[in-house]
Amino acid sequence: MSELNLSELKFTEIDIKNFVNSSLDVEEGSVLFINHDDKDKLDKYVDESLKKKVKLVITSLNCSSNDDKVIKAKNYNEVFLDSYNYLCNDYESKKYFGITGTNGKTTTGSYLKELLGPESLFIGTNEDELFSEITNEKHLTSPKLFNILKLLGKSDFKKYNNIILEASSHALDQDRFNGIRFNTSGFTNLSQDHFDYHTNIENYFNSKLKLFSNQLSDKYVYIDNEWGNKVAQNSSLPSFKISSDTQADLQILEKKTYPKTSLKIEINKKIYDFELDIVGPNFYQNFLLAFSMAYYSKIKNVDQIIENISNLKNPKGRFDLINFKTNKIIVDYAHTPESISQVIKYVNPYFSKVVVLFGAGGNRDKEKRKLMGTASQLADSVIVTNDNPRNEDPIQISNDILKGCDLSKTTVILDRKEAITSAINELRENSVLLVLGKGHEMYQEINNSHIPFNDNDFINKTIGGLIWLQ
Repeated sequence: MSELNLSELKFTEIDIKNFVNSSLDVEEGSVLFINHDDKDKLDKYVDESLKKKVKLVITSLNCSSNDDKVIKAKNYNEVFLDSYNYLCNDYESKKYFGITGTNGKTTTGSYLKELLGPESLFIGTNEDELFSEITNEKHLTSPKLFNILKLLGKSDFKKYNNIILEASSHALDQDRFNGIRFNTSGFTNLSQDHFDYHTNIENYFNSKLKLFSNQLSDKYVYIDNEWGNKVAQNSSLPSFKISSDTQADLQILEKKTYPKTSLKIEINKKIYDFELDIVGPNFYQNFLLAFSMAYYSKIKNVDQIIENISNLKNPKGRFDLINFKTNKIIVDYAHTPESISQVIKYVNPYFSKVVVLFGAGGNRDKEKRKLMGTASQLADSVIVTNDNPRNEDPIQISNDILKGCDLSKTTVILDRKEAITSAINELRENSVLLVLGKGHEMYQEINNSHIPFNDNDFINKTIGGLIWLQ
């Protein structure tokens, strides 16, 4: 069969929950939709699925298998997109929002979800558990659209009409969002990250730029920065700029960002004042991006959006504040040179001593490690430790970081528990400890193992013990 229509396959006899898009998810009775440009890899995945007693494999002519369970379609891409209607029959009527950039996607998405109200769902870095029953694939910042729609087709998720997605550079480069259209998209910023995949900043930027094409989005909002302005120069879509510039679509008139955030803005010739119970470096920009995306989407009127502002809070692992005597401990996901620099600059004016603790991920962009070390020089004291070393030698990772550090104020303690305990013991009156890199994560990846560990949990147990001892 070369031309295929899914209606011919009598899916009434098949539970849709058994539709899968990875050989890792195949169980006895599964219907697998799969394709790959690499013929050998495709054949391998199909063979693996046949051994698991798959009910049916729908694939392309690129597959070599002649098994009776394998249907090779000349029009595979059409067939695959048609499967979306079976996964979630009303997916085309939903409103989609895409957010991309190096830093701030999760925070912006979390805020946007609250501003758009309870019929909104945010899918991003913090939402691992959403897909635990959907796929065995390793969680991605931007899951496969197939799995997203499979989730939305479940009865408990039918209520969500506004779907907010983190759009990673990998997902955009791999065309993972083909099949939906974003009502409004947003761009945060760009700095070095993921060069292990993209190799350079131009390729990285061009992957992000895909979100702002006529194929994916209707319009977008961007923050006035170097790369945001480059997006505007390279996209023909309607766009809205956030800036203190008088010509901006949303103009920032006044701002205060510590100990809370207060803003005065002008949008569409009207002035608004906001008092926000959020705090963190550039979090005001994340809020304004979310507010603008909600505003220009026209799903809610401005009064409805403003009413929801009281629900805003920082997402887990984003500038989590922990009080310890006269000091502060802050847990944050900052894991790029730019984000490390920003968080240190943010706290510097308010504390007598700034201690920063961080590491770098193994088997990832090695070029940024030295730059992370350089960013840490803004702190008074630095502890380099393990992040997720994965299959790399932790000593080598730390040595790469140290190339950029001020060695006179830097200590290496690879055991993260020991490092955090040591850092807490450094704190004196009105000091701050920045525990960076892992944020919300509940484990460390070491030698193919996921070892349970969470910065927040460990810190709270530790300081509780220290207080008790005193």
